[in-house]
Amino acid sequence: MQFGWRINMQVIIKEYDKTEEVQLKNLLDLSFEDKGLLNIVKNSKSEFAYSAFVENKLVGVIFGWVSKFHPHCTYFRILSNPFYEMYGVEENLLAKVESLGIIESPLQTSIWETAINLKNIYERNGFKEIRRTYMPTLQVTDIKEEVQFSDKNNHIIKTLADITSNNRLMEKLSLLVRRNYEETHKVNPVVDANLDEWKKLILANDTVINGSYVFLDKDGKEIIAYSFLHESDSENTYELGWCGCSDKQFKRLIPRLILQHIKYSINQNVRAIVGEFDTTDIYAMEVLKRFPFAPCPTWITYQKK
Repeated sequence: MQFGWRINMQVIIKEYDKTEEVQLKNLLDLSFEDKGLLNIVKNSKSEFAYSAFVENKLVGVIFGWVSKFHPHCTYFRILSNPFYEMYGVEENLLAKVESLGIIESPLQTSIWETAINLKNIYERNGFKEIRRTYMPTLQVTDIKEEVQFSDKNNHIIKTLADITSNNRLMEKLSLLVRRNYEETHKVNPVVDANLDEWKKLILANDTVINGSYVFLDKDGKEIIAYSFLHESDSENTYELGWCGCSDKQFKRLIPRLILQHIKYSINQNVRAIVGEFDTTDIYAMEVLKRFPFAPCPTWITYQKK
């Protein structure tokens, strides 16, 4: 038997059809992508969806959608079979979408830094890297009790549960969280939401309100720093949420709140905490540099205006 590649085969681009779902799941696995992306295509939430075929075999898919929270860009993903790289599947799919002429907002996508082929394709086609995201894991049992961070001003630490009934403090917290989020996401602006909507985001169903913390000033009237903890889909794991402070001089207080997360996790017999740290977020990066998170590949976000 003779083995070899038939390089004269043509790539055929068609609109995605739901009958291709089984093959699409295989592409998700090959791309190490979140299975949740399947719902975007499956439930017709996509702005566009095209498939690439070689001899009736699905070898690539591109689909795009608009986020309600970040409505000022069009997100998209390309999923492809790496064994068909020589056919230019990814660039054919990208060219198809860009030829439509219907996308007015910037195109934005994210890839693992190990996806070298896609990285080269995006950079070759005018996409610019706008940030990197680290998603490492911290084993809480690795943190020794003697780790401490000084606080000479005797600020007050409260749980989120402690202040939920205090409308004044919750309003100030919502204002602060909104301000910091908007400042760290200028390259991809957030929707204009009112304070009640931000409060709902803070008190989401997966928020661990007894394990989320805020720093108050010594009079207990102003919020100067915060850090939230969330439930995770992974067993024996919590996830770090938003963190920030009222002034950059208080960045040094955020690691103290992370220590509170760690102590709470240990008391709950939770072994690990997962973080998500954008390079555009000075508050999150303060946490990443101060704790021994395990090394991991980065998630690179590209945008083309």
